[in-house]
Amino acid sequence: MDAGESTILGVAGVIATFVIVAVLTAGALFGFDESVVRPFALLAAEPFAWIVLGAILVAVVGHAYLE
Repeated sequence: MDAGESTILGVAGVIATFVIVAVLTAGALFGFDESVVRPFALLAAEPFAWIVLGAILVAVVGHAYLE
């Protein structure tokens, strides 16, 4: 696996994990009958979460190219 493939796989894994955690968190906090979009609206209002997500993506890309 070359650096490009490793980067794509890593970014896809981070995004997939983020979506799964957001859905499960929405279910745990608001009940599974509430909207699943609510955590994403909360994420949009919280800039620290975007900083953390960006840092994780930078780490994944950096790891792929340093490997």
